Amino acid sequence: MRNLEFVLREYIMGRPVISIEHDEEDPTFGVIIDAHRKLVYGHIELSDDQKLTSFMIDMEEITNNNDVSLEEYEELEPDELIGCAEDFIQDFCQEKLHFKKMTEWNGESYMIVFEAKDSALNLFLPNSGATIEINKQGFIISAVLFQSYYQLSYPDIQISAQDAKNILCQYPLVELGIFENSGEMKLAYYPKREYVAVRVDGQVVTADELLDEFVADAHAFEQVNVTESIESLLGITNDMHKIENDVGTYWYPSEDERNMEETEPTIKMEQIDALQQNYESNVEWKELEEELPLELLETKAKMFLEAAIGNIHEKYLLEEQLQDGDDFEVLTEEDLTEEERRFFEELEMMEEENEEDLDEEDEDNNFEPFTTFTFVRHYKGIRIEEYTIYVNVGIYTGVIRDCSIILPDETQLLNMKMDPVLSLEQADAIFKEHLQMKLARTINYDEEDEEVTVYGLNYVMDFSANGEIEKIDATTGEIQYIESDILKEGK
Repeated sequence: MRNLEFVLREYIMGRPVISIEHDEEDPTFGVIIDAHRKLVYGHIELSDDQKLTSFMIDMEEITNNNDVSLEEYEELEPDELIGCAEDFIQDFCQEKLHFKKMTEWNGESYMIVFEAKDSALNLFLPNSGATIEINKQGFIISAVLFQSYYQLSYPDIQISAQDAKNILCQYPLVELGIFENSGEMKLAYYPKREYVAVRVDGQVVTADELLDEFVADAHAFEQVNVTESIESLLGITNDMHKIENDVGTYWYPSEDERNMEETEPTIKMEQIDALQQNYESNVEWKELEEELPLELLETKAKMFLEAAIGNIHEKYLLEEQLQDGDDFEVLTEEDLTEEERRFFEELEMMEEENEEDLDEEDEDNNFEPFTTFTFVRHYKGIRIEEYTIYVNVGIYTGVIRDCSIILPDETQLLNMKMDPVLSLEQADAIFKEHLQMKLARTINYDEEDEEVTVYGLNYVMDFSANGEIEKIDATTGEIQYIESDILKEGK
């Protein structure tokens, strides 16, 4: 490969002369700086064998410190943007990759995904290539590249796609739920997440097995005895200064009494409207040798929610927590792929690098690691997913760090019709009528070495005709599809 700085420069607006400073402790991480002014333009990450695995550029830093502007450049057509992204992966990816899809990202840029293919079966290999964020003018903002070794398994294909559908259709694939539409509560049937694929030998695959995600069960719990106030659970002390306004109540440390207008409050209790409350606490904390017991943290979460709402044992189910030995993430992104996860990690790293006048000690104090307790609203045994409440409890202090409570309109619940016109069997038949199965490569991991990706073969659900089903109205039978943000898709 040509000199890394020289090649990367071609993808930075204005083509400034850059250099890369590698971290002394971790040479796989580097900072992209202006060679003359020491301005930080972005970050890179390399694999152990010096292949580029991530690249991120701060466009604002470049436009603010160079005589360039995005307004000088024309916006490109989608095919032209895909071509720009292809140039990038040709420079940095040794394996041949194929265009998979292009999606809208944030109104100003697009995500373009390239993946390797199993040439024998003409199947994409998920998370095997590169995810490129590119703006409308064709400049790469960020990229995450898969540069690791993988293996393909070729099990005997013993069944057809129709056989796979017949096998999966032996199970109920929808369940009854409640949703809100224009202030009115309605019944609908939602796809179940339990069964998602069928192996080529005819074995059914669950979400746990295929997606490697923890699908938590939810259980009822006993009436909660409240022994602490909301103020105590948020960490409010008598020496704090309290300010009230039309929106909520705020507490400040005593030393900030004179600068409260210029200082962020330490604790917030906001009543947005009759059905929405927001809570946040950034009281100081210290890392201890041991975390508080999970049972104590759960008790704190229950007491807080009981004090805020009341009778939560009648209204909510509590999702089970991960078992001992499993890893807890401070911030969980359950629906992100590995490439997307790495992308957001790099984004966070870049934002922290460019934060001016950052006091490291204060920053740590504001972000105590927490455990999230998930309370799922139900009504007469039917779940209402959109009113799920997440209570974040600090693992060292037991302080309620963050919680946003959005409540359903109880009057609407009482007045809603609880007898669906469409039966479970009818809705299940509608779903299965639209269901197709297709052969796909799916990610497995080597049992002896989890770092080795092994691609297996499964028949997975496919709704390519009209799109993936979100829900089926239990009164009218109308199907609602998940809106897709895909602009172009490869084959």
